[in-house]
Amino acid sequence: MKIKDQEGKLVDAEQIEILKAEEPWSAYSLADGTVLKVKFVMGTAYRIKGQCNQDGEPLYVTKSQAVVMAVVPDNLKREAQG
Repeated sequence: MKIKDQEGKLVDAEQIEILKAEEPWSAYSLADGTVLKVKFVMGTAYRIKGQCNQDGEPLYVTKSQAVVMAVVPDNLKREAQG
């Protein structure tokens, strides 16, 4: 299969099945009392055929997204509009 690499070039790649995922939340406490929780969620992993890094390890491209959740103190909330 062909996919775009990090530089936007089309390369041959093989989709690699994800057998196990551990996606813990990272928490960031802000000065206003809000806690932002962020986690990285990978959807698909591809190994680029015939390409390796300087250590000889295969190169991978992933399709993923970051999920963000805010825990906001009551004093910063407004009533819902509508």
